[in-house]
Amino acid sequence: MICIKKRKNRINVIRIILVFLLCFLIILGVCFYKMHPVIMRYAVSVAETIMLNSANEAVLEILEKNKVSYHDIVRLTNNSDGYVTSLEIDVYEINRLKSSISNETARLVDQREYYDVSIPIGTFLGNTYTAGFGPKLNFKMQLTSTAFVNFSHEFKGAGINQVLHIINVDIDIKGSLVISGYNKSISASTSAIAAQTVIVGKSPDAFTNVIESEMDNTGGLINDYGAIVE
Repeated sequence: MICIKKRKNRINVIRIILVFLLCFLIILGVCFYKMHPVIMRYAVSVAETIMLNSANEAVLEILEKNKVSYHDIVRLTNNSDGYVTSLEIDVYEINRLKSSISNETARLVDQREYYDVSIPIGTFLGNTYTAGFGPKLNFKMQLTSTAFVNFSHEFKGAGINQVLHIINVDIDIKGSLVISGYNKSISASTSAIAAQTVIVGKSPDAFTNVIESEMDNTGGLINDYGAIVE
């Protein structure tokens, strides 16, 4: 009888422990479910910063390593008077730089297997007064990315007979982060100036400057802006 009672007591103790353990797991699951949106917001912010910093660093490193200048990308054609008549983009050099920058961006992002995301406990309470306070909970985040690189250019007026030609590097990054059993697709975009130069043309013999008032439409009535040749 004594052995049977001991066995029953042991079984009851085990049942009580299992019940407490189950309750603890349920409470932990509910807490983590409530914490998930905050964790993902922090993780996305950290991931976007990592991708943008990696892209900017890749552009600087590749351009500096290859000592890229404006004339490495663009060929200008001049007439007999020395004025620029046309420009041609070096497609081979552009494609080579695109590939190098894309690969370097992905390498910089993937160089670490895990990234740390630290969130203060007060932030999980959803209160502006407690956000950022309290000890921090650390989470491990994995991040992968692919960079899509393109070059664009624009012309800006720099004077009466001057044009600023700017070559830009445009980078779109698509990535995926995994943290605490959840994954999310993210994206980020950035751009940087690869090269620029001022193209100087022939100065006009004369020009017209029309200043209008709010109710005046004089500019729309003036058609001849040419200089008078004697």
